[in-house]
Amino acid sequence: MIFNRHAKVVMEEGYMRLSVEYTNPKSRSIIFDAIEHIERDMDVHPEVIHRRLENDSGAFSIEFSGEDYICTRTSGEFIERVLKDLDIDKCDRE
Repeated sequence: MIFNRHAKVVMEEGYMRLSVEYTNPKSRSIIFDAIEHIERDMDVHPEVIHRRLENDSGAFSIEFSGEDYICTRTSGEFIERVLKDLDIDKCDRE
């Protein structure tokens, strides 16, 4: 497990969000590349937001909303693949 990456998941009716925080600047491109690869592979394009937090740290939020994603389980598969590609084996729930 890479200790500079921390993931949180939020699930509500019709909404799912994965946030991946990082403290190492090299992780920014690794996370971005994983998201981009999975988007192309699955032909799914969630809302992706990148925020800088402090100096070299930041966070990516991947958000799914609406019945198109939640009812088909596509959002869950997408998030699982991101976590697997980033070698994150557990995440917090908000």
